[in-house]
Amino acid sequence: MLLTDILLIFLVTLICVYFFILNSRYLYFKQRGIPSPPHNFFFGHYKSIWSSPLLTHQFQQWTQQFGSIYGLFEGTRPLYVVSDVEFLQEVFIKQFSSFHSRRLPFILQKSAGNKVHLLSANGEKWHRQRHIINPAFTSGKLKLMTSKVHECVDSLVNKLAEHCDQQFNIYLLYKRLTMDVICRCAFGVITDMQNDIENEYFIKAERCVAEDLEKNLLIRLGHLMPWLIPFLTYIMIGQILFKRLMHKFIPSIEEMPRFWLIERLRYLADIRISSSEKSETKHQTDLLQLMLDATTRDQVKDNMAKRLHFDEVITNIYLFMIAGYETTSTALAYSTYILAKEPLIQQKLQREIDQCPESDNEYDRVHNMTYLDWFVREVLRMFPIAPQAMSRECNTTTVVCGHSVELGSVIQPDMLTIHYDPDLWGPEDPKIFLPERHSVPRHPMAFMPFGLGPRSCIGKRFALMEMKMCLVRLLRHYSIYPGDHMEEKFKLKDTLLILQPENVYVEIKKRSL
Repeated sequence: MLLTDILLIFLVTLICVYFFILNSRYLYFKQRGIPSPPHNFFFGHYKSIWSSPLLTHQFQQWTQQFGSIYGLFEGTRPLYVVSDVEFLQEVFIKQFSSFHSRRLPFILQKSAGNKVHLLSANGEKWHRQRHIINPAFTSGKLKLMTSKVHECVDSLVNKLAEHCDQQFNIYLLYKRLTMDVICRCAFGVITDMQNDIENEYFIKAERCVAEDLEKNLLIRLGHLMPWLIPFLTYIMIGQILFKRLMHKFIPSIEEMPRFWLIERLRYLADIRISSSEKSETKHQTDLLQLMLDATTRDQVKDNMAKRLHFDEVITNIYLFMIAGYETTSTALAYSTYILAKEPLIQQKLQREIDQCPESDNEYDRVHNMTYLDWFVREVLRMFPIAPQAMSRECNTTTVVCGHSVELGSVIQPDMLTIHYDPDLWGPEDPKIFLPERHSVPRHPMAFMPFGLGPRSCIGKRFALMEMKMCLVRLLRHYSIYPGDHMEEKFKLKDTLLILQPENVYVEIKKRSL
């Protein structure tokens, strides 16, 4: 027998074994008695996932058909889609140590050394970062930032005066507001994006958010053939380095937005450190300074649990910038959409705001408005901002509510089903916008727009403060009405993590006070 024949037989055998192993993976849910929609060989359920215009709605449809716990395959990787709150309570809280990782595109998980931020960090690295950064979001620290938020909202209110009695897309103004807030409160740069429409921070951040890694061909190939990920990682890193090198030698080629922002943040941090070394007094009260106060440029080791590496500061400030401006502006957009549709609720809010006199302690004032709090909660119940960001990856094989969950499997909450479950949110119809439903205690897992458990959103209190301060000022001065084509242009769309409307066209009128 010729050597070529032997090699051919070996190759055919190898392929057969590969396909046998691949096919056996699709028995995962059947062996566990968990229902699953029909899948495609090799692709699993990715063809349906990739072709779905709104994946969150597709999850809802499958839940109605297959129940509160069902299985999907990302290639061959098992994905549990769950709306059973007892199961999720085990995953997010009681067995958090077995589910402390997020499901992210592989290139985000491959960040090396100290360039890992809270979203992509896992295990001890995540725990150390979270422990150090948490104090930056206490109520005391947030109160120190209210004046900066107030100034940004002032700029928005002044800009809205130009749009009175006109129909316009208020979502764009909210994006500019929240980017102003992030620039001032995160790293102390004073901007006025309501008027400076060509601001580079805003343009670069918009381009970063617009990049959907899940549509990248190499990312998709990695999902289908995980054993290729080391090789694909080298290719993607090579592409990035080539683009950066081209920009370096040919400046007319634009720098990649992510790296433009990171380098700018690094420059600002270096200036801050240099200034603080020359003066013992620190004049800034922002997230950057709070993190720099607990920073080292040495290699971070286990025995330095109270220190962040300088690179970790930069990547986390970048994360807060991108995530903070997009999520909060989207929540404000949804809030305005509801206010335009529900005039009676708007009037209730305005009465509460009018009865609460303005004071210097703006943080406590907005947080003591009960109906406003119910309203914001109801907005986030009906329109959860980041439903796909709540996934958890299993870090060790375990049993959850009688179900054996294998290492590497992913748990994806079906947040829309949970937030619209009549057993959790009745007796009133959950499809009706009713802020008063939040006056009654609910199951601890029934409301999860910011996630739950140790890995819930660290910026939750900051986002709620910003939202409430904006809504109070807006409704104190204006009333909101639906634009002629508000519903038509509202259309929802999925990005990598955010579920957002395309536009929110409204009309505002000055109130007579």
